This record gives sequence, structure tokens and C-alpha cells, in this order.
Amino acid sequence: MSFLRGFKFALKGIVYTVNHERNMRIHIIVAAYLLYFTGYYGLSPVEMSVLLTLIALVIGLELINTAIERVCDLYSEKYNRLIEIAKDVSAGAVLVAAIFAVGVACFLLWRPNTIWSIILFHCSSPERFTLLVLTVVIALLFIIIGPKRMIENAGSWFSKKKTKND
Repeated sequence: MSFLRGFKFALKGIVYTVNHERNMRIHIIVAAYLLYFTGYYGLSPVEMSVLLTLIALVIGLELINTAIERVCDLYSEKYNRLIEIAKDVSAGAVLVAAIFAVGVACFLLWRPNTIWSIILFHCSSPERFTLLVLTVVIALLFIIIGPKRMIENAGSWFSKKKTKND
């Protein structure tokens, strides 16, 4: 197997997980907003490295959790206590990492003056406020219905609708 083919398979796994796992979409959106808002903080390279490492840890564990769940589902469709334990433990690993990541992010980013400055900046003009609200709406759609359905629905907006007169 070539080196680049390995990347292709890995990317397929990431895309699958994004399309099929709501929690992965939540992690991605939280990470995107976190990375955007860290631009207002002037974090040191070490602080930024810690945040990026925790983001990678949470997303990586979500990928592993999805893989474990799919293998367990392949093994048996019937209830199996050991499968339940495996799924619960892998989900627990994601939860522990996510809680730890939120704690570290709060520790690094809890600066009320900076938070207030960010709020004032985004609310100071209708354009910035509208853009922020629009990104939140798109993020919620991404989380709730997923990228695959968003693309399908967007395609239907632009395709010509047939009427009875056509």
C-alpha cells in the first residue's frame, strides 16, 4: 500500500465519522469556534499547543469510539453484555478527554475582560453580528442534520423545480 493511499483511507474514515456521528460534528464545531476565539487572546505557543493537542485527542478518541462501535455492531446484532461494556468504555474515554479539554480551555481562556471585548466587537456592527449569527445557524444545521444532508438540501435549492406547466 502506498503512503498516499493510507492517507486516502484515513480521510475516508474521518469523512464517514463526520457524516454519521453527531458527537463528532459537535467536537468539530466547538474546535472551530475555539480556534477562532483564541485569536483574541494572544496565547503563548505552549498554551496553543496544549489546546491543539486536546482538540486532536478528543477528535481522535471519537474516531476510535466510532470504530469500536461499528466492529461491535458487526460482531453481533443481539444484545451482548461485553459489547455494551466495550461501547460504554470507549464512549467514556471520549467523555473524559472532552471534560478535561473543556476544563483546560476554561482555565486558559477565562478572562472576563477579553470575553467582554469579543462580545462588544461582534455586537458593535450589524454586519459582524449578522455574520456571527449566520455561522451559528450553519453550525447548528451541520450538527443536527450533518454535512451530507446539508449538501443534498442545498443542491435541491438550486435545481430547477418542475411544475405542472413544464
